[in-house]
Amino acid sequence: MITKGRKADDWVRPSKPAVNLLLPAARQRPEETKDEGKHMSRNRNRISMVITATGLLGLMMGLGAPKVSAQVSDAVTAFSNAVYTGRYVCTTASAVDSSKGDFNTAVIKYNPNGGGAYSAGTLIASLEPFDGDTDVVSPSGDFCTYTLDIIASSYNIGTDGTGFENLSWVALTTNPIGCPGNFIDQTSIALRNNTDPAGEVLRAEFASADLLGQDEAGHGFCLK
Repeated sequence: MITKGRKADDWVRPSKPAVNLLLPAARQRPEETKDEGKHMSRNRNRISMVITATGLLGLMMGLGAPKVSAQVSDAVTAFSNAVYTGRYVCTTASAVDSSKGDFNTAVIKYNPNGGGAYSAGTLIASLEPFDGDTDVVSPSGDFCTYTLDIIASSYNIGTDGTGFENLSWVALTTNPIGCPGNFIDQTSIALRNNTDPAGEVLRAEFASADLLGQDEAGHGFCLK
């Protein structure tokens, strides 16, 4: 019996679907991997430089910024006698002979009590406008000192933060010759709109009607 032979095509095995094997990136295209690494390295360097620059800028701004007092708390919500209380130190000056540049000058320490009165007060003025340039041996002898008559003194602050003071000053009996005697000074006062944590105003401006009883207007400010 004659057996029919296989066709030539039957001897060829069917081809399998091509399989694309992915090689590791380093083996596929080394040059691309290197470029990608350099690119990532440059990005990291840029990010690092930005972070460093931002930190330095913040540090410089922190060092250069004015320091805000830790005492400052908030603005006054309602002005009254109550917010003007505690210990204040003031400086004040008034003209004696403006053509010569002569001035009465003084420093004041007083304590408004939050109720329109004072618990204490001291005023120390320069003797120089009154002593005729007399040399004084003792440093304290160059000044005139006064204490506040707390019974005869008062203040009143309106709801807008402005007000008036009536200050009665009593001269010490030990003052040098030439110091003015007792005097009453009336001042107009304006409170600044910032307070300490207790709600007490930190600064006030004032205009003096008769500093040292010399019939000369003056001006000054007080700090808590």
